[in-house]
Amino acid sequence: MAGVPMALSPFRCQIRLSLSDLDRQIFAQRTVAIAQFPDEPDEHILLRFLAQVLCFEETLQDKSGWFDVHEPDLLALDLTGTPTHWIECGAPPLKRLVRAMGHLKSARFVVLFADPSDCDAFCRALVAERPRNLDRIELCEIPKEFMAWLESIGHRNMDWSATLADGTLYLDCAGQHGDCVPIWRRIDVNGRPAVA
Repeated sequence: MAGVPMALSPFRCQIRLSLSDLDRQIFAQRTVAIAQFPDEPDEHILLRFLAQVLCFEETLQDKSGWFDVHEPDLLALDLTGTPTHWIECGAPPLKRLVRAMGHLKSARFVVLFADPSDCDAFCRALVAERPRNLDRIELCEIPKEFMAWLESIGHRNMDWSATLADGTLYLDCAGQHGDCVPIWRRIDVNGRPAVA
């Protein structure tokens, strides 16, 4: 995040999140702590925080997807320990995602992107893998301008007040206000992202 030097070992970032998701009638407060790895870009860590807002579930937990080829960035489990949400930030390793899609029959799969061109490239590469259940992948594009704003004000410890209403995310970060409309897409029959 802005002004944060690269560390030699993971360092702890956290937000104190107050969420009002009017679209899903979810209201929650929690502290979200995430370890940022030495080579992990600020954009990626911010997407991980945004995933906590956009895909909020009580059991959603941070995982080690950045350096562990077997884990997603975030995962939610039901009471039996079965994954219900498998969330990736940026283009994940394709083999990991395809394998998870083949094994987890009822999980929701979401991939967040900060750049539409990254999303397009991911779709082409994924379709080339010929996975089953391609229609189960949800893609979420965060506008570049919003990500740039968030990176410019970001730091290791923040207070976020997030409201989701009519598909718009309104975010207050330590007195700074921003909003965006995340674009939700599915992969169409031609292997390209199409508006969901």
